[in-house]
Amino acid sequence: PTEAFELGIHITAGSMSFLIFTTYRKNFRRIWQLQDSLMSDIAPYPATPPESRLSSPTRIKMAEKHYPCSIANKKQETDDSKRQTLIVATLGPASWTEEMIPKMIESGVNIFRMNCSHRRNGQFEEVYPRIRKHAAALGRKVEVLGDLQGPKFRNGEIDPSITEGCIELKKDEVVEFGIMKNETDFTRPGRITMASTTEQDALLRGCTVGLTILLEDGIKEMVVTEVVSETEVKCKVTRGGMHKARKGINVPDLEIDCAALTKKDIEDAEYLLQLDPPCEYICISFPQKKADIQELIDIMDRLKIPADKRPKICPKIEKPQALTNIDGIMELSQSLMVARGDLGVEMGIERTIFAQKLMIQCAKDKGLYPVINATQMMESMIHSPVPTRAEAADVFNAILDGADAVMLSGEAATGKYPCEAVAAQAAIALETESVQHFFSPALKRPL
Repeated sequence: PTEAFELGIHITAGSMSFLIFTTYRKNFRRIWQLQDSLMSDIAPYPATPPESRLSSPTRIKMAEKHYPCSIANKKQETDDSKRQTLIVATLGPASWTEEMIPKMIESGVNIFRMNCSHRRNGQFEEVYPRIRKHAAALGRKVEVLGDLQGPKFRNGEIDPSITEGCIELKKDEVVEFGIMKNETDFTRPGRITMASTTEQDALLRGCTVGLTILLEDGIKEMVVTEVVSETEVKCKVTRGGMHKARKGINVPDLEIDCAALTKKDIEDAEYLLQLDPPCEYICISFPQKKADIQELIDIMDRLKIPADKRPKICPKIEKPQALTNIDGIMELSQSLMVARGDLGVEMGIERTIFAQKLMIQCAKDKGLYPVINATQMMESMIHSPVPTRAEAADVFNAILDGADAVMLSGEAATGKYPCEAVAAQAAIALETESVQHFFSPALKRPL
């Protein structure tokens, strides 16, 4: 039978208001007329009082056919051989041993992530052949993703004379923020310093008055009030707190003028590209534009890697600038990761999930595979043998968004229950797939 629902979208762009009203008929045929050129001008939809929300033009009205709630009592799907969603598990001390690798595979891992941030002491040289050996012994297809660290921004050590090991940043305090002038120019009260690196020098050069600087994943915040030189600025603390050594620094509104691949990234990429057999994917962290992806392609060209042995390039979208340049980034990529950690810091967690939905659909439309949704999906399982209901919902909804893969980070790398985390995520994915047909395509796809 013909089924229909109505979708109204109220858009305010500058001083103009648009009302797009579309009726969908026959199998929920999708008509997507909203042009990308409008998106940058869309203002937030005005708040509506609770009594008017049921008739609000932003609400999707479901088809007249309703499903009884009793359908939720259906028998749970348990045949994991039917699962299409891939489970990506990050390797670490909790999971990369000779004993744990086969257990992780049997629990449901499809892709192992090797985080190059922790590549040291020959561990990867031991782990990589271990993965291939056990996958072959178990007769399972298991792929490997090498994840390049990317540029990192961190303040330096706290002055050793400060016995507490931290300083207090007070709201409205003005502090100096700059590159270390010498080896003893440590972070201390009134002054935050960073070591001189290509990337951190570029961050300071890009600072302008009014620029927001986030410290420790956005827990603390300061705003540039004066540019002293190319290597130093003054900032007003707008959100204070205790500050320790080696904490991360994010600058959401700055496109940092430096190469995407650091010296370490280039060394790690060369290692990954010469593995035998080749790894299947290489992630580029913090890309901001198309040229950042080209850097890895240039390394492949320099090493004369044959086309059939080139890993898929998987950019990790972690900065707002990447969203602006997403078409160019995807043009040179074959896969994509929605990396919600730093993206959530830079965009704010309130906006991150909308970005997730848009990116997944955009990547699917362009034929990238797999599209991976990552960060804190089962975070509580670092310490708990079962996930929270909210985490189960996160996995469920990511798959409804269209994600091909869901990822475990600390849960699999350092957690107490790595196998249980894999099994739980796989079970949620399988159950999601078994009920996917109850949801209309329009509800799974952002406009």
